[in-house]
Amino acid sequence: MNTDTTHRTPHDDGRPLGFWLKAVDSLLSQQIDAALESEGIDHRDWRLLNALAGTVDAPGLHDRLARKPHRVTMLAEHGWVELVDGEWTLTDEGRTTLDRLAPRVAAVREHVAAAVSPEDFATTLASLEAIARELGWEEGKPLPRRKRPRGRHGHGFGPHGHGFGPHGFGPHGHGHGPHGHGFGPHRFGARGFHHGHRDAS
Repeated sequence: MNTDTTHRTPHDDGRPLGFWLKAVDSLLSQQIDAALESEGIDHRDWRLLNALAGTVDAPGLHDRLARKPHRVTMLAEHGWVELVDGEWTLTDEGRTTLDRLAPRVAAVREHVAAAVSPEDFATTLASLEAIARELGWEEGKPLPRRKRPRGRHGHGFGPHGHGFGPHGFGPHGHGHGPHGHGFGPHRFGARGFHHGHRDAS
């Protein structure tokens, strides 16, 4: 067993990078869900609204919505999106809603950014981008999906056999993307969490 603590910082308890990425991802989703709860939507709906508005890139979005239309259909029931010439697009009410809710999501972003200095926050984002690029990420390229092992009890694909991840649909039980959110990590473009590269998450 490796007991070398020479290079550990006072806050390093040995947990790997993946743990902290998942922890931040899950907690951030929870915060955004709480901010949007009164509207009857969650972070996945928020990202979908932004993708349909064109404020973030969402490669393959049309095909995904064709395969799984439930979420966009719900937004249509709100009167926020409509099908025009075979393509889903925001209505005027949808754009108004997007503008109205943007400050709530921005407040969550500011709360996250305030946890560290602006310099450390910028360094963290730059470091994560560098790591992603080293692992093969490219601008506009969909993130790879995780393989779905069959459940031990034979009822599904997660460890408990109830879905596609440990808690349901996706690694965190939340959706279709590598972090269970459909369109990638928390990059909400100009209207949301990450104000750098345009990526639909």
